[in-house]
Amino acid sequence: MHSAHDIAAILELPTPTAEQLSIIEAPAEGAARVIAGAGSGKTETMALRVLWLVANNHVEPDAVLGLTFTRKAAGELSGRIQRRLRALHERGLAPGTDEFHTPSVSTYNSFAAGLYRDHAVLLGRDPDARVLSEASAWSLATSVVSNSTLPELSSWDITVPTLVRTVRTLGSRLQENSVPAGDMEAFVEEFRGLVELPNGGPGAYKTVEEWVDRIGSLTVLMTLVEEFQEAKRLRGVLEFSDQIALALQIVEGFPHVCEQVRARHRVVLLDEYQDTSVAQTTLLKTLFSAHPVMAVGDPHQAIYGWRGASSSNLADFVTDFGQSPATYSLSTSWRNGARILDAATVLAQPLSELPGPEVETLKPSPSASENPVEVVWEETLAEEATAVASWLADRLAEASTPPSAAIIVRARAHQRVFVDALSERGVPVHVLGIGGLLDDPAIADIVCTLRILAHTSAETELVRLLAGAKWRLGVADLHALAGTVRWLQGRDQHGVALPEEVQARLRHSVSAHDAPGLFDALSFMAEAPENHSQWRDYSPEAAPRLRDAYATLSALSRMRWGDLDSLVGAIESRLGLDVEVAANPIRVTSRAAREAFHDALHTYLGVAEESSLAGFVQWLEDAERRDNLTPRAEPAEEGCVQILTIHGAKGLEWDLVVVPRVVTDEVPAKPRETSAWLTSGELPYEFRGDKESLPLFPWRAATTRKELVDLQKEFVEDVKKHRGAEERRLMYVAITRARHRVLLSGSFWAHHTTSRAPSVFLRELEEAGIVSGLPSHPQSETPPEVADEQDRVWPRDPLGSRREVVEEAAARVRTALVGDLGKPLTPNGERLMLRLEHARESAERLEVTIPTRIPASSLERWYRDPEAQRVALRRPLPQKPYRQALRGTLFHRYVEEHFEEKPLHRLAGIDDDVDVDTLGMEEWIAAFEASPFSGVTPIAIEQELHLPLAGHVVVCKIDAVFPGDTGPHIVDWKTGAMPTEAEDIHAKSLQLAAYRAAWAQWSGVSEDSITASFWYAGTSTLHTPETLPLAPELEETFRALWSA
Repeated sequence: MHSAHDIAAILELPTPTAEQLSIIEAPAEGAARVIAGAGSGKTETMALRVLWLVANNHVEPDAVLGLTFTRKAAGELSGRIQRRLRALHERGLAPGTDEFHTPSVSTYNSFAAGLYRDHAVLLGRDPDARVLSEASAWSLATSVVSNSTLPELSSWDITVPTLVRTVRTLGSRLQENSVPAGDMEAFVEEFRGLVELPNGGPGAYKTVEEWVDRIGSLTVLMTLVEEFQEAKRLRGVLEFSDQIALALQIVEGFPHVCEQVRARHRVVLLDEYQDTSVAQTTLLKTLFSAHPVMAVGDPHQAIYGWRGASSSNLADFVTDFGQSPATYSLSTSWRNGARILDAATVLAQPLSELPGPEVETLKPSPSASENPVEVVWEETLAEEATAVASWLADRLAEASTPPSAAIIVRARAHQRVFVDALSERGVPVHVLGIGGLLDDPAIADIVCTLRILAHTSAETELVRLLAGAKWRLGVADLHALAGTVRWLQGRDQHGVALPEEVQARLRHSVSAHDAPGLFDALSFMAEAPENHSQWRDYSPEAAPRLRDAYATLSALSRMRWGDLDSLVGAIESRLGLDVEVAANPIRVTSRAAREAFHDALHTYLGVAEESSLAGFVQWLEDAERRDNLTPRAEPAEEGCVQILTIHGAKGLEWDLVVVPRVVTDEVPAKPRETSAWLTSGELPYEFRGDKESLPLFPWRAATTRKELVDLQKEFVEDVKKHRGAEERRLMYVAITRARHRVLLSGSFWAHHTTSRAPSVFLRELEEAGIVSGLPSHPQSETPPEVADEQDRVWPRDPLGSRREVVEEAAARVRTALVGDLGKPLTPNGERLMLRLEHARESAERLEVTIPTRIPASSLERWYRDPEAQRVALRRPLPQKPYRQALRGTLFHRYVEEHFEEKPLHRLAGIDDDVDVDTLGMEEWIAAFEASPFSGVTPIAIEQELHLPLAGHVVVCKIDAVFPGDTGPHIVDWKTGAMPTEAEDIHAKSLQLAAYRAAWAQWSGVSEDSITASFWYAGTSTLHTPETLPLAPELEETFRALWSA
């Protein structure tokens, strides 16, 4: 018998503490729960637990399963266990171990995905079904919602993106909690009965009807969820959440799968168990109840409730896994200084009073530092940021070895102020995540423009651009533009007033989102004659600026159907952002942000099934939200200040930590929504697996509307308390990220009309004697002016304090260029030279990576000129003209709907001013209807298949497959000209060869039995190549091209 002390001594590891010893040497059989505080060495303890079990022959190494949340954590645990097992083996304590028999360590999601793949056939599912990227899932959901024929949607005042988000969120919640559709319908019907309640008081209590309408919308939303699920099933695709739900179906429906999994994994370790979702906990308890399981977690760090995790997980572990599991604790922090732990204890005290397992107070290690918790409180946000930057600069400078540092924010609203303050002090700063990227001014202008082009209702973004450095529209002119919006109400596009009857009909038939907005006003004023009466409210400078803004946005709008990379480049050029970033010496962070933004764009293009401007804009918004709420994987950087959110900081640590804006309504954040499940699209709590830990709304107990409203008010207060506990856990996580020093900061005045006092968290620390000197009220009861004794000018000068220097430099450049070119360069010439130089430098830095997914339609271009394709990847060119592309798209849609016996509908996203009837498709349609294919029932239409080829995946979107003489006959509709040269014909036929190979692999028939043809609509010609390369020939051809 080898003790934990023996193993630690042999491996020259620190001697385990008494707490660690009890966990490491816990009985091999049965379940156990470990309450492990922040920084208490749980990873080391879990690794030693595995070593002890293996060294004492309780389990073989490959019979151990370890699950955690992030790939980073899984990698750390796996690496530590494998290194220690190897060392044990070398010392003769684990003779049966080798590199082929190691524990399985993965994330919870990866484990569920593997379980699904191994047993998908039991559900009649494809184990190799493609998992949709976030962009592709959003695109598919948008298509489902946009094409839905549910009549109720016509009366909903909701945008498509909002509805898509609601449908996806509700769908995830329904899957997460395995809600039967019939139960939800019965609930909705019962809730509708509340409108029949008597008033019970003097009021009408109309809010009851609003609640009933919101809950009633669940019926329609569930139908959309079902349509989305069916769309995924028909396409043979999944989301990550589907894998977990389907894995749960497998283990619940097929007991032998549970037996197999339990036999393979004799011992199970569950890390960060407090963050598991309802579906994950249900899956785990179904698999491993009454099995040797050890769950490790900390209820105080349960901060992922937004994704379905419940702080009650560790409490419920006792009943979920049976056998009266033992409970252990790890209460020595090996990370935090002593005074930091004092602060954490004070902040966590109210959490300890909540239901759940007892969490012992964290104790400092013998080597813990004694630095006090520091606080700075200033009058204004700018002064707060300056104080924080000074504190960090001093701490970084005084250390002999550069420490790591972080500013951990609750939200990114004021992040830019701290970044600028650090930059002014010369402190290296790295904003982690896409949220920090979008905060950069140059990137913000690009994203604003993209949003305007995608949705002309993006009025906040339009105001930013109009008032920004490019057009500098003043307050009076913006106010006048808003007046033009009001004036346009009830008028046509020419400004002519509509008859009152027409106006009345429009008010009842048009959504509020379709009413005239700022972009309509901009369009009208840009084209209005100089003597139009509307101009009287504008300044003389407004006309040229508004016309230039409209011309610029119109020109960019014409590119929105083309290549996104080219569109972004055009935005940078039109707004002058490329030159500003390249030439401005203080825009160093913007240069890095610009490159990172292009990386993000290419990431989207690489994962999106059908990339689009609207899709990219939505992907950015969702990516920012996910990024702010999920853990980061980047390691700490010595000598650099990293900036990230509290959610992103989970699992990380730094020598120095600043938690800014510890002010009322910010840390803790003020609850934005307290209606809970009474909000449209939310899953009622009684269907949630963690309902016992959630606030209760006893609506069935109400006998009158008044009673119901009173009960709802009590429910709201309970919701606030529940969310207050979540905010407290966030603060606890933030402060326990610090090893040695922590600074809490705040200020009375930021961008608010009223001052904000120190938050309840700071007051609690002050009462405990941990911090002191907090002011009670601001020096001024009114917001201080930014510039004392000076008139502020707005919009600001885009060159600011640089104007004199820049103008002098520009004059010198013009003078110097006279000798070289014979005449001074125009401003546009100077800009062109700078852009060319910047483009040359960017091209030299850029390495081209061929995408994993390659459209079959591009094989011809890769075969003809692979170098040109690589150049196109460096700087993609716009697609073919809009009109030609639209004609081809409409023809393909016509053919598809011909076989579905549907009328040709207008395509979503096509401008209303495009007349489909004038696109010249009549001859194509007539030719098709006269073709032999028109009356034949196809085997497949618009079938997408994936062909693995030369290390890549060729995406084959097959137009049609018909029964042929010898087997399937693949037909690809072509609306372009038919090639005449043999080499051109061969190159184009590679697309058909890929289609044939893909269909053969998918259907199981031989390639030789499949015919493939092009049908050219313009000439009614069917071209069937005499020979097509087989799959091995395609592999050889393109492996040589793509590996060169």
